[in-house]
Amino acid sequence: MKNAASRFSALSAARSSVLDKAREASRLTIPGMIPSPGQNEHYTPSQPYQSVGAHGVRTLGSRLLSTLFPTSVPFFRLELDAFAAANVQADKAKTDSLLSQVSESTASLMEDLRVRPAMAEAMRHLIVAGNIVIHFPLDRAPKLYRLDQFVLKRNAEGEWVEIIIQEKVYPSTLSEAVRTQLGLKIDSDKSEQQIDIYTVVVRRGDTVEEHQEIDGKVIESTKGQSPASKSGWLAPRWLAVPGSDYGRSLITEYLGDLLSLEDLNQSIVQFAAVASRIINLVDPNSTLDVAELAKAQSGDYLYGRESDVSSVGLNKSQDFGVMSSVAERIEERVSRAFLIQNFRQAERVTAEEIRAQSEELETVLGGTFSVLASELQEPIANRYLYIAERRNLIPPIPPGIKPKVITGLAALGRAAEVNRLRTFIGDASAMLSNPAVTQHFNVATLLTRLGVEHGVLGLGDLLKSDEQKAEEQQQAMMAQATQAAAPGFMDAAMKAASENPE
Repeated sequence: MKNAASRFSALSAARSSVLDKAREASRLTIPGMIPSPGQNEHYTPSQPYQSVGAHGVRTLGSRLLSTLFPTSVPFFRLELDAFAAANVQADKAKTDSLLSQVSESTASLMEDLRVRPAMAEAMRHLIVAGNIVIHFPLDRAPKLYRLDQFVLKRNAEGEWVEIIIQEKVYPSTLSEAVRTQLGLKIDSDKSEQQIDIYTVVVRRGDTVEEHQEIDGKVIESTKGQSPASKSGWLAPRWLAVPGSDYGRSLITEYLGDLLSLEDLNQSIVQFAAVASRIINLVDPNSTLDVAELAKAQSGDYLYGRESDVSSVGLNKSQDFGVMSSVAERIEERVSRAFLIQNFRQAERVTAEEIRAQSEELETVLGGTFSVLASELQEPIANRYLYIAERRNLIPPIPPGIKPKVITGLAALGRAAEVNRLRTFIGDASAMLSNPAVTQHFNVATLLTRLGVEHGVLGLGDLLKSDEQKAEEQQQAMMAQATQAAAPGFMDAAMKAASENPE
C-alpha cells in the first residue's frame, strides 16, 4: 500500500489543469489566494491593472454569506418526515416550538465556534478556485485547505471517497510523543525547517476514517473515525462537473472577459503615462534661447514668435476613446456576472425596480445554490447537530427528524411562490372589478383556472367552498335582519320605560 506522500503525488496529475486555472483566476482577482509553486500566500509577484475582479469576488462572497448563512435566523430548521408526523402524539405547535429551540441552540453553537468567518473565506475560494476542503472539528473553529493543499477522488454520485491534504509544520509544534515516535530531534542552534505532514481521510461505506502521516509513518494518536454524514469533512464545489473530481469556478467561466479587461486597462494606464509627459519643441531657426525659455518665470517677457514653440502631441485621442469604451462594456459584463447591482441612472428609482432587479440577480445563482445546499449547508447542519448532541446542548435527535435548509435555493422558491400569489391576486381583483366578468362567467371556475395557470399552490385552502359562502351569506342576512329590527326594539323599550318610570 502506498504511503500518503506517494498517493498525493499520484492524484496530483488529475488536479494540475484545475490548479493552473485557479492560479490564473487568482492572479486576475486576489493575487496570492492560490500561490504559485515555491511561493506562499503573502508573495504577490505582480498586481492586476484592474480591481473589478477583486471587488466582484468580495461583493459576491458577502452576498452568498448573508444569503446562505444569515445572522438573524438559523439557516435550517428541523422537520418530521411523513411517517414520524403521522405517528406523533404531541401537539404539532408544541413540537414545532421544541424543534425550533434545538435549531436555535445549534445556531448559537456555530456562532461560538466562529463558523461564519470561515464560511466567508470559503465563499471567496469557491468563487475563484471552485474547490475547497473544510474540516469542522468538535471544539475549534473550522479549518480551510486551499486547492494547492489537497487532492481528492469522487465516486460516480459525486461524493468524495478520498481526501489527502499536504501541510507544512515546524517539528517544535508537534507533541513530544509524536516527535519521539518519529525520531525527530530539535537543535536549538540551527534554523528550524518545516516538514510535510499528510492528512488522509477515506470514506468506507457509512464511516469516515482519518489519520496523519509524516515521512511515511502513521501517527497513532491521530487515528479516528466517525459517521459519514456527520464526519465534518466537506469538499464543496462552486459548480459540479459531471465525471470530474473537481468543480469549476465562476472566474473560470468569465476568464476571457477578465483577461481582456486586464490588457485594456494596462494599455490605458500606459497610454495615460505617456500622454502625461510634457515635451516642448522650439523652432531651430527661432531667435529664442532654449535655456532662457526654460528659466523663464510666469509673466516674463521674451523675444520670439508664438509659432516658434509647440508641444508634442500623440494625436491618439480617438484610439484612447475606443479602448475606454470597450473596457467599460467589458466591465459592465463582469459586474453583472458578480451580481454587482447597477440600477437605472435617474433621479427617482422605484423600490419595485430595485426589488425586481435584486430577485433577478438572486435567481441567477439558483444553480449554485443547489450545489452548495447539498455539499455545504446540509452537511454543516448535520455536523453541528451532532456536536451539540455530544456536548449535551440538545437532546438526542430521533431518526424521524431531519434538518431542512431554508435559505439559498429554498428562499428563492418561497420568494417565487409569493410572487405567483401576488400576481394571481392582482389579476383576480382586476377581473372581478369588471361587472361583465361576474355576469357572464362562472367566477369559482374562473378563479380556479386562473390560479392553476399561475402555478399557485393550495388553491383548495385559498378559495372559499360553496358551504362556506352559503354560511357567510346566511350570517350576513341574519345580521341585516337584526340591524333592521333594532330600531323597533329601541322604540318599544323607550315607550315601556316612559310608561313605567319606576
